[in-house]
Amino acid sequence: MDLNKSYPSIADLEQVCLRRIPRFASEYLRGGIGREVALNRNRQALDAVQFDARYIPDGVLPGVCLNTRILDQDFDLPFGMSPVGLAGLMWPRAVEILAKAAVRANIPMGLSHHATTHQVDFRAIAGRNGWFQLYPARQDAMRRAMIQEAIDTGFETLVVTIDIPGLTRRDRELRVGLSVPPRLNHQTAWQIVTHPRWAFSTALNGPPQFKNLLPYRPQGLSAKQQVEFFATFMDRPVSRQVLDDIRAQWPGKLVVKGVSTPQDGRAALDCGADAVWVSNHGARQLDAAPPSLAMLQEVRSALGPEATLFVDSGPRTGLDIARMLACGADFVFLGRPFLYGVCALGRRGGDHAVHILREELKAVLVQLNCARPQHLKQFVRPSP
Repeated sequence: MDLNKSYPSIADLEQVCLRRIPRFASEYLRGGIGREVALNRNRQALDAVQFDARYIPDGVLPGVCLNTRILDQDFDLPFGMSPVGLAGLMWPRAVEILAKAAVRANIPMGLSHHATTHQVDFRAIAGRNGWFQLYPARQDAMRRAMIQEAIDTGFETLVVTIDIPGLTRRDRELRVGLSVPPRLNHQTAWQIVTHPRWAFSTALNGPPQFKNLLPYRPQGLSAKQQVEFFATFMDRPVSRQVLDDIRAQWPGKLVVKGVSTPQDGRAALDCGADAVWVSNHGARQLDAAPPSLAMLQEVRSALGPEATLFVDSGPRTGLDIARMLACGADFVFLGRPFLYGVCALGRRGGDHAVHILREELKAVLVQLNCARPQHLKQFVRPSP
């Protein structure tokens, strides 16, 4: 099969993905929160960014080079894979598939604290390309034990997520009764039997579990109590004191993810963060949140050119990646597009999603006569 012909875009992968997985999985993967106003704002903000192409340059430009250096590490592309919780619920062994693709493409990949793959197994595949995402536990001793486990595993980059201060409500997930592992009732059973490829693969690999959290759950909990523990173990805001404590314990690179204001960006840097990750969590936390692109521009303006800024929430194409780089990002992360690829194509999906995004981004730079992603900002058309 010619994947470029059959699936030329991430949107094509998304359509196939949503047909291949049960509804309780697809609603989790594609949904936002509330009326999904913030989800739409993310899209609208990206679409509003326009470029001025220069078809008669002053001289012959060198070929396009997408290599990017961040956090003292060289990557072949200016984008990477965001941590996505429950990836193994979307498609069994999705994390392993994507980790291998990340290594082949030489891009970073974050492992969610809520992953269904254990960090030791992930690190064995991803090596230095693998980063660990931490949801800080509200109990100090538990948080420090979790960080020590990541240190012992060999991770060099820790991504501390700050934008889940408490339990939230997502309408799509409530409607389909999402749980881990999925609760069997008439609704979920029908969804499973009508998606045989997903069901067979899940049966082979076992039901998804939060493998990085299992060692920390109290003993003797009922199934209902376990669900409550997994949902609320990090149920408190991440204060400056907590960030200071994490910085003091963590010996490697520290990234603070979920920043939405210049004030939080400055606080993260003051606490010793090596990079600030601007995000509205894929529009899954607050439906009144501004678009990630607008937040990126405000944070960049406030923190200046020297701060290292990452961004996610909204990009679906290579053009979107170019837009975010042009508006102040040093690096762009995507989550859903890579899972669309895996759910649509299985073990080939991660590589093909990377290929699509790489070629789309390269085509944008060629059209603009722009040799490097770092130069994209000079091609942005001013807002009217």
